[in-house]
Amino acid sequence: MSEHPARLERDQIWSAPSEGSVQTGGNSTDRWRGPASPPRIVSEAVARRRDACRKIAASGLLVALAALILPTARSLAASGEGLTLSEAWVPATPEVGRDIPLLVTIRNDTTAPEALMRVRCPVANFSERHTVDRGEGAPAMRSIPSIPIPAGSTLVLQPTAYHVMLLQTREPLEPGKRFSCTIVFQKAGSIETEVEIRKSP
Repeated sequence: MSEHPARLERDQIWSAPSEGSVQTGGNSTDRWRGPASPPRIVSEAVARRRDACRKIAASGLLVALAALILPTARSLAASGEGLTLSEAWVPATPEVGRDIPLLVTIRNDTTAPEALMRVRCPVANFSERHTVDRGEGAPAMRSIPSIPIPAGSTLVLQPTAYHVMLLQTREPLEPGKRFSCTIVFQKAGSIETEVEIRKSP
């Protein structure tokens, strides 16, 4: 007996020959007696592959979205040559010509000491590095050439210790706004960081 002409094969979309067509195999001739236009049949394996492709496409979209979101979450941190700067901020002031502290956290992950040498900010005419002396009488700020940052340590600039003073502000500084400053280090060089204007506590 000849092989049936309408055999279904795995993972293929099948279409039968039109009614009345003749299939020849060996010494016998068979006539197709099925419907004129049989429906297409899709195997389970094909369906599974389609589902897998949809899942891969969806997971790829999630990865792309994460790549867009994560840099935004880290936008307030800057780094370079083993130094990481974060939480940079200044107090808000409505007046022009004021002197305000620039406060920032500096992490030194290197095995060598560093030093903060200069700061350039567009909102002030000048900047100075300060420390606070605590001797007899009230604490007093004193200008210093640089701010030391020991190896493998984290330094938090604050008004009662090491800090940077921005002198003669050029414009009112409103809470919630931000600007960029360039901080120059002895070994790491220049690092640009974003500074947030906060309402004074």
